[in-house]
Amino acid sequence: MKTIGIVAEFNPFHNGHSYLIEKAKEITKADNVVVVMSGNYVQRGEPAFMDKFSRTITALENGVDLVIELPFCYASSSANYFATGAISLLNSLGIVSNLCFGCEYDNLDLLNSIADVIVDEDTVYSDALQSYLKTGMSFAKSRENAIIKSLALRGVMMESTSLSNILSKPNTILAIEYLIALKNTDSLMVPVAIKRENNNTSQDMIHSSLTSAHSIRQLFYGKSVYNFNNIKTSLLSSVPENSIEMLESEYKKTYPVDINDYSAIIGNSLIKAKYDSDNIDDLFDSTIDISNRLLNNLDHFIDAKAFINKVNSPTYTSSRIQRILLYNLFNYKKEDFFNFKENGYVFYIRVLGFNKEKERLLTEINDNSDLPIITKISTSLSSLNPYGKKMLELNMFADEVYRMITMNKYNINIPNEHKQGVIVASEFDIKPDTDLV
Repeated sequence: MKTIGIVAEFNPFHNGHSYLIEKAKEITKADNVVVVMSGNYVQRGEPAFMDKFSRTITALENGVDLVIELPFCYASSSANYFATGAISLLNSLGIVSNLCFGCEYDNLDLLNSIADVIVDEDTVYSDALQSYLKTGMSFAKSRENAIIKSLALRGVMMESTSLSNILSKPNTILAIEYLIALKNTDSLMVPVAIKRENNNTSQDMIHSSLTSAHSIRQLFYGKSVYNFNNIKTSLLSSVPENSIEMLESEYKKTYPVDINDYSAIIGNSLIKAKYDSDNIDDLFDSTIDISNRLLNNLDHFIDAKAFINKVNSPTYTSSRIQRILLYNLFNYKKEDFFNFKENGYVFYIRVLGFNKEKERLLTEINDNSDLPIITKISTSLSSLNPYGKKMLELNMFADEVYRMITMNKYNINIPNEHKQGVIVASEFDIKPDTDLV
């Protein structure tokens, strides 16, 4: 029985995700699909549009057999750490033969050549990278120029505009980071690149049946949206029917959630950092310059989005600023990351849901993995080493904030992580398994 792995956010689930799952199974002849999915926070440093359990249900209804949570520290991180955390988690399962991912450019030979340059860090690449960075050029542009120089020495000639085009596509950037992580972790998983059929990922409008999650989210933020029927017609062409049912039933009950819903507590955490002399530069992925930018502009804080637009720059992107604001809120420090990295990256396997007919996957993982499988949060901490405990506690802290923000926004009671239970899908029903709570 062949099992493939996919890394996803499903924020929300749409036809493009269905296409990826179906195409991956077709190409690999796989029997099982395991997904490592971001929890309640996503890679751009934002709260997820819809909570992780709702997204797990739609995944299980649309061809996924097992959903495992990517911990907050990686789910809300830059592409390289996001990829490394996800690949490390898939490696740890011991049952995944192929890593399948969608990208705008599916030439694996070229993508592997780019990944090799970054992994090898040859002198040409390293020296060029540092040289460009010293000019004040952004890291992304500096790395792009350094890659071109190193590729030329390897006999791969590329024009700057061609590489810029490739490296400007978010899913291709992630694809390269997946390949880097596979190489750095000596992974046995074989990569399978699946070309995205629609590349309008930066557009705000629905364009086709294979549109982006970003385009779908934008439908929910218009001032004219008073009820779900206003947007349902637009969703019919881009979202599976069962996903529309979930979106309709939970609309303005548990979603949408966005970064501005966190404005008050983000502002409060910055004030606390200012007057308690907390070192924002001690936070993961932060610097003294970022710390100064945040605190020096605190007087201009109106809401989270406006503040992010105020302090971002070509060097410090909005996504990076958003992530650091979350790290400050949840106190995720450089020291925590380096402890995780130096001790193996991942320390547990948190199951969010599974297909009842494929329950044996959990047995296979248990037989092949050295990591504890978590299905019951209330008793899990005692089974973890100090690093796993810290990682899970950080995740639980972030989840509790997400839950309270959502309850406050929609005046609804939502069970906490201890009471949610693992989602179990069967042919006739999908529900939390109270035996695993």
